[in-house]
Formats: sequence, structure tokens, C-alpha cells
Amino acid sequence: MAPRYNWQTDRQMTAKEYIAILKELNMNIAQAARYLGVGERTSHRYKRAETPIPEAHVLLLRAMREYNVKPEVPVWVSDRKVRKA
Repeated sequence: MAPRYNWQTDRQMTAKEYIAILKELNMNIAQAARYLGVGERTSHRYKRAETPIPEAHVLLLRAMREYNVKPEVPVWVSDRKVRKA
């Protein structure tokens, strides 16, 4: 009998699983980047399997899926200072 899969002990995530989880959570790449606190390029690298996904991000995304937690994605705010007239 094979041991039961435990999402808490598997600390690696494939690009395919990353894309699937984002779809389940109704997030796009940019939203995932903001939520995980990384740049949008990094999120694209996760999607293309160019960069390994950190264990903390793997566990967070899987826990959200397991417990059906919907993310509250922060609104993007420009880093540029607003000029006052």
C-alpha cells in the first residue's frame, strides 16, 4: 500500500502545478506575484520552470487550495512619486 500524499511534506512544485493552483485560486501571474511578494518576472519564471518555487510559496499556495482560502490580492501601487502641481 502506497503512503497517502501529504501536501505539507512535499516541498517542491512543478510549473504545471503552479499554473493549475493559480487557476483554482482565480489568480493571474501578476496577482500571484503581488500576493507572494515577488516581482512579476519572478512569477513568470515560476510558470516557465526557470526558477524553483520557494518552499514557503509552495506551502502557502497548497494550504490555500486545501482549505479553500481565496486570496485578497493587494492593489498595485506605482513606485513613482506623484508630482504635485
